[in-house]
Amino acid sequence: MGGKWKGNVMKKIFIAISIILIILTIGIYNNSQTVKLFENVDTESVDEISIAYIGGSFSTEDKSQISEIMNYLKRLKFSKCSNNNVPNTTPDASISLIGKNQGSLRAIKIYGNVVRVYPKENDDYIVDAHIYDDLEKLCKKYKNSK
Repeated sequence: MGGKWKGNVMKKIFIAISIILIILTIGIYNNSQTVKLFENVDTESVDEISIAYIGGSFSTEDKSQISEIMNYLKRLKFSKCSNNNVPNTTPDASISLIGKNQGSLRAIKIYGNVVRVYPKENDDYIVDAHIYDDLEKLCKKYKNSK
């Protein structure tokens, strides 16, 4: 009987410690500094968006497509990255916003889940891996609508 009782107590302690660790992990993750890199970009100043990804590339000057893509980009949240090492030397995806009079307004290159912003910023960022699927879906949608 003593062994069974000790086993139940140990099980309850393990569960309690696991719950505490999960709560701490969620707290640390939620407190990481997130930014919206495209939030302050004036959609009207964007005359062309160019996207390259592992499956291909897409470029548009269509204002309605630019508006929809900008709405997607403005919702994206990026976390500041403390380790500025990228997992590979060639980006897996890139997004460029171009204005006729201003040239490149903003561009990002994505290496795995690490994002570099151009014109070059001091910080790199982390983005969720779902961005690859989202970019591919957007590009395929517009390629098929032509």
